Amino acid sequence: MDDEKKKAGVVNRLPLRPGKMVDIYEESATIHGVPMAIKPQLYSFRRPLWSLMLLGMVVVLAFLIYESLTMYYEYPINTETKLEFNTQIQFPTVTICNANQFHLERIPDDPQLHNLLFSLSAAYLLNIDSGADDAPNDETTNDASTYTGDDLHEFALNAAHRLENMFIICIWEGEAINCTDSFETVITDLGVCYSFNANTSSPLMSHGSNSMSGLRIMGTIEQEAYFFSAMTFAGFKVFLHEPGSAPLMTSNGFVVGPGTTTLVNVRKEKVIGLGSPYKAFGSEYCLDSNQKILERYKEYIYTRDTCEMNCLLDHLVKNCNCRNIFDRGSEKYCSLQELNECYIPKKAETNYSAVYEKCDCPGRCTKEQYPFAISVAGFSNFMQSYLVDPAEILPSKSYIRENGIDLRIYYESSTVTVSEQKAQVTLETVLGNIGGNMGLFIGASILSLIELFEFLVALIVSLRAGPKTISDVH
Repeated sequence: MDDEKKKAGVVNRLPLRPGKMVDIYEESATIHGVPMAIKPQLYSFRRPLWSLMLLGMVVVLAFLIYESLTMYYEYPINTETKLEFNTQIQFPTVTICNANQFHLERIPDDPQLHNLLFSLSAAYLLNIDSGADDAPNDETTNDASTYTGDDLHEFALNAAHRLENMFIICIWEGEAINCTDSFETVITDLGVCYSFNANTSSPLMSHGSNSMSGLRIMGTIEQEAYFFSAMTFAGFKVFLHEPGSAPLMTSNGFVVGPGTTTLVNVRKEKVIGLGSPYKAFGSEYCLDSNQKILERYKEYIYTRDTCEMNCLLDHLVKNCNCRNIFDRGSEKYCSLQELNECYIPKKAETNYSAVYEKCDCPGRCTKEQYPFAISVAGFSNFMQSYLVDPAEILPSKSYIRENGIDLRIYYESSTVTVSEQKAQVTLETVLGNIGGNMGLFIGASILSLIELFEFLVALIVSLRAGPKTISDVH
C-alpha cells in the first residue's frame, strides 16, 4: 500500500506533457483571444482567424509601448505660468556706475598714463576702426617700468568717482536714507561702481507699487571731470540683477542721461527649469547655482553671463600671463608695459564670438529676472530753479542740465510671474498608457503577463525534461 502511494506521488510530480500544459493554459488564460485561438474549432478557419487577430493586437500593442517609451526618453517639457500675489517682494540689487571711469582731477599729469587710459577706452577702438593711430599725447619717457600692475590698480580705484559726490539724496520706500551707508562699493568690468541691496543675508523688501515707493536717487554725474573711458556717453549705467549675482555692467543694464527724471517700472519674473536629463533651454541642459563654481566669481552665484566672462578672462590672461586693472582673478595685474605691448593689442584682436563658442556655459535652472519699462522726461524749469535756490542742492540750471539725475526704481505691482517647467511624460504616465493599451487590445493586466511568464517557464522545463514513464522512477 505504501509503495503504491509513493509511486502515485512520484507520478504526480512528473512534468506534464507540453500538449497538456497548453490545454491547461488555454482554460485559465486571462489574455483575451488565447482560448479562441486554441479551443476546438466551431468552423474551419476559427483558429487561424483568432491567431491572426491576436497577433495583430500584440503587434499594435508593441508599437504603442515603443512609442510611449520613446516619448518618455525624449524628456519633453511643458511650461506652466502662474501669478503669485504678494504683500511684499524682494527688491533687486541695483548697481550703478558712472559712465566715466576716471575722475579728471585724480589723474596724474603723466603722458604715459594719459596714453594708457586712451588705449583702454572706447576712443581707442574708434581709432582702430577708422584707421587712425594717434594717441592724445605722443610724449614718451623712459620710466614705463615704474608703473607696476599694483600701482595701476590702486590708481584706478582712487581715481573713480566717489559715492558721496555722485549720490546727493537717497530715498527708500518714501524715507530718506544715508547714501553712503546704503550702497556698497563693487569692482566691476566697468570699474568702480556702487550696489544697493547687495546684502543677500538680509535683502530689502518692497511693499508698494508706485513711483513714490522703491528706490529714488538724486545725483550728479560730474561731467566736468570726464576723461577717456570705456563708455562714450555721459550718465549712469544701471543694472537690476538678482541679489548674489555678479554685476556685469558692460553688457547689461540701461543708461540714465543727465538733465532727466527717469522712472523705471520693474516687474519680477522667476523661472524654474528642469535639470538633467531634461533639456530646459532647447538643446541645452541647465545647472543648479551650486553645481558649477567659477574660479573668478567664487563669491557670486552662477549665471551664464559670469561663466562667459570667466571664460573670456581666462583667454585674455593666458595670452599675457597677467590681467587688466579691473579684471577678476588671482593672477598679477599687468604693468603699464605689459598692457601696452601685450594685453591691449591682444584684446583688440580677440574674436569674442569664437571665444564664447568654446565655453561650456549652460544656463541656470532657477533664476530671477527683472524686466522693466523706462519713462524719461527733462527737469521742469520750476524744479531746476528750486534745486538751485532755495534748496541749494545743485549749483545752477546749466549744471542740472549737464549733470543732474533723478532716478526712481519701483515695482509695477506686487505680482511675481512664475514660469515652471514640468515633465510632460512621467514614468506614471508611461505605465498608465501601457496598462490602458494592454487592456484595450488584449484585455491583459500585469497579472496576465505573470501568468503567461509562468506558463512559458513551465513549458520550457517540460520540454527539457522530456517524456517520462513510471518505469523511469524505478
